Amino acid sequence: MYLQDIRIIYMEPCLADPEKIRLKARFSRDIRELMPYLNAVIPHAVYNPEIHTLTFTKEFRLLTVYPQEMTIAKALNTTDAFKTLDWFKDLVNDTYARRDQIEPLYTRRRRPTALEIYKYLPGKNCKQCGEPTCLAFAGKIFMGYRSLDECGLLAREEYTVLREALRQLVAGG
Repeated sequence: MYLQDIRIIYMEPCLADPEKIRLKARFSRDIRELMPYLNAVIPHAVYNPEIHTLTFTKEFRLLTVYPQEMTIAKALNTTDAFKTLDWFKDLVNDTYARRDQIEPLYTRRRRPTALEIYKYLPGKNCKQCGEPTCLAFAGKIFMGYRSLDECGLLAREEYTVLREALRQLVAGG
């Protein structure tokens, strides 16, 4: 096992949402060498190779990974925080085990803006996704709260080209 454990070193109410918590946790070892591999396997991750940071969202949580520690903002509660840390530890260990099959991504991936995502949506404001408009849905995709699969119109054959272009856009390529 590459990463044995992740230990919380502090936890307090989240500044953005006092109903949630934020925390800082320390790794049992430095994971710097795996960061380009994690950058390749985590959708929408933003890697900064100069300062060795990797930032991404997991649903509504914001995670920032450093070589020897990580922070999580907007965790629901202590249980959610521990589950998220376990998930990340498993991801690190799985990535390490599969690193020979993963093309590392050493560069910063540019995230598309909500407006760029919106341009590829059907633009019908049909509300099938549960949002009032396609622009609102694009904003939720950008924030990591929603996924492309939640747009029912994109599943239709006439939107195949848009769907594939949008998948490439949000995947960073």
